[in-house]
Amino acid sequence: MSKKNFHPCLSAITLLSLSIFLLFYSIQSGRASAQDKKLTPEEIIKRHLESVGTAEARAKSSTRVVSGETKFVVRIGGAANVNGNAMMVSSGSKLRFGIKLPLTDYPGEDMAFDGAQAATGLLPQGNRSNLSAFLSSQNLPLREGLMGGTLSTAWPLLRLDQTQPKLDYRGLKKIDGRQLHEVGYRPRKGSSDLKVSLFFDPETFRHVRTRYNFEIGATIGTRENSNMNTESYFTLTEDFEDFRAVDGLTLPHTYRMQFNKEGRAGSSLHDWTVTIKKIEHNTKIDDPVFVIK
Repeated sequence: MSKKNFHPCLSAITLLSLSIFLLFYSIQSGRASAQDKKLTPEEIIKRHLESVGTAEARAKSSTRVVSGETKFVVRIGGAANVNGNAMMVSSGSKLRFGIKLPLTDYPGEDMAFDGAQAATGLLPQGNRSNLSAFLSSQNLPLREGLMGGTLSTAWPLLRLDQTQPKLDYRGLKKIDGRQLHEVGYRPRKGSSDLKVSLFFDPETFRHVRTRYNFEIGATIGTRENSNMNTESYFTLTEDFEDFRAVDGLTLPHTYRMQFNKEGRAGSSLHDWTVTIKKIEHNTKIDDPVFVIK
């Protein structure tokens, strides 16, 4: 029986192919193990703060004034597509955020936290918009400084020594076609029926989305009205994009809010997109600015 002879070049090619395969496998395994590793909330927040700027740069910004243009669109429950203006002012834990629109029945939004109390403005008719009513009953986003994300100095992750929230890491979640780290947020004191999720980019650890969910359960009808009232669902989403450097800090320059309401009174879907034109730091801001009269 004749012994088969292998050409040296063929042997070399085989060994090279095997080496490439093993190298590729080890790289992929390394990536998989890195992704499978469950990060802690502390690691997420540490990298997130580094993505905003150095500790020195963050400490230097005691106040912030953000101004820009707004597009308001009603997608469900009416019809509107108009442009307006927006301004967000913050100092420490204090926040004031206003939107002005050229509409008679809906001239915009006004919301604030003065360091002790959260408040939202009324419409000319004396009632509240859907968003104002939601933030009036569920004021945690204003009270905790979550509203506006890193655009505000009140952002609670910048003030962990004061806010001390309860955080839990929920893994990578696919949101609008991309993987994002999800961190659950609960206030340190008291309970809240409002569910809050913070989302961070896995590459940069920038905060790119906050989602608030609130649900009102169905109620049993009365003798006068035997029908059972249906559930009501409320979702407020904040998205942050177009990050740029300002005074040593990397901050978003596109801010979008979307408010969705579904329930017994019908459905509505509104969104506000703010294109930020200017960000100023350390401007003197008087306390009455944070009070809605």
